Amino acid sequence: MFVSNAYAQAAGAAPVDSSPMAQFFAGGMSFPVMMALMFGILYFMVIRPQNAERKKLQKAIDELKKGDKVLTTSGMFATVVSMEADRAILKINDETKVEFAKSAIASVVSAESK
Repeated sequence: MFVSNAYAQAAGAAPVDSSPMAQFFAGGMSFPVMMALMFGILYFMVIRPQNAERKKLQKAIDELKKGDKVLTTSGMFATVVSMEADRAILKINDETKVEFAKSAIASVVSAESK
């Protein structure tokens, strides 16, 4: 009633770009190529640095010794009293010693320099 159908007029074909890039990205391979490119960017900007940081932290945890100061994932600063295979005994103050899993150590604050 108030709206009429609108049809596109065939005024001629649009000019075709014959450059190699236009032909490549107009084909069916453009989506897989773009996804591979995005995954490559994601890998080099996110995954690879995160793995390097994780390995660095694991190396620091493996090298912990008595007297090193650490920060746990729960936010407590503590001093290493002893290390076991998968656990660390940490001293929070003079009277409090707590047993933590090594995976609960978020960072090494400072190593004892003796």
